[in-house]
Amino acid sequence: MTADTGRKLAIVAVFVTIGLLAAGAVAGMSGLSEMGQPSGDDVLEQTEQRYDAAETITGTATVTVTNDSESKAATVEYAAAEPNKTWAAVTSENRSYEMGTNGTVVWAVGENQSYARELTEESVAMNDTTDPVPEENVTATLRGTEEVNSESTYVLDLEPTNESIDAPNTTLWVDTEDYRVHKMTTDDGTNRTELTVEETNFNVSIDDSQFAPPADRVAVTTVETYDSYDAAQSATDMDLPAYEDGTFEEARYISRPDSTAVAQQYDADGENVTVLTATGASSYLDDSENGTAVQVNGQNATAIERDDRAVVYWTEDDVTTGVVVEGTTDEAIAVAEEL
Repeated sequence: MTADTGRKLAIVAVFVTIGLLAAGAVAGMSGLSEMGQPSGDDVLEQTEQRYDAAETITGTATVTVTNDSESKAATVEYAAAEPNKTWAAVTSENRSYEMGTNGTVVWAVGENQSYARELTEESVAMNDTTDPVPEENVTATLRGTEEVNSESTYVLDLEPTNESIDAPNTTLWVDTEDYRVHKMTTDDGTNRTELTVEETNFNVSIDDSQFAPPADRVAVTTVETYDSYDAAQSATDMDLPAYEDGTFEEARYISRPDSTAVAQQYDADGENVTVLTATGASSYLDDSENGTAVQVNGQNATAIERDDRAVVYWTEDDVTTGVVVEGTTDEAIAVAEEL
């Protein structure tokens, strides 16, 4: 979930996960316009303006996915508020989860696990954009009108204007009076997804706590990026090793309630080398499989080689140091001995 979806409130909270829906459609069916009906372009533009003008929105929708062998359904409750707050709760037969963002933290909570990450200042600035419309516009063709849940709707067939995009067949049902979205379907030839909006409420009061991560279940992870070794070292109390035989590119400082880590990226003659320094990593590393005991300058260490990459790490005074290279264990040891 990205908060650049903030202004397209209902579309963000529900539709972004199942198909294409872009504003600024560029074509319609002129013949229908001449008969007194709007073009597909007009309907889609009015729909965008309807949702774009809303400060808040809440609603409920039902999503059903079917193919030749099975069918699955879920209920989605959603809420969104300007400029960049969204929340959704998804409930199906065998699972449920919540996800959202309050503009500074993006999070998700499931039955057995949770996740949260603070957004960088750059991401927050992007979230405040006033024009988050995807560049790939769509062509809207007005097929006619139909009733959905006893409401009169325009039926729009949507296609991307970029013919190279292999998009599913997408149809949208929009209220003929106030341009609320009532229904949307996508079909890629294998799976058919149908979303029916059961309820939509515009400009209702929503407490900010709706969008905040549950403090009792979600551990917030912060990530900061530094463009020099000195800047990274000044951000942590850990002593960071430096790889003199490589060119420093960047460092990422990752902080969780139970651990911190700094990952330094180096360029060594065109090869990527990562130098890791972390606290609280032992509980994760104890479960590592297929590790091999090695020596790094007389220090006991563990090596793991997998998928053309090798990792060598050791722990001392609760601080774990590691090296990751695109190569063999011997190459990782050689780098580690130069730190």
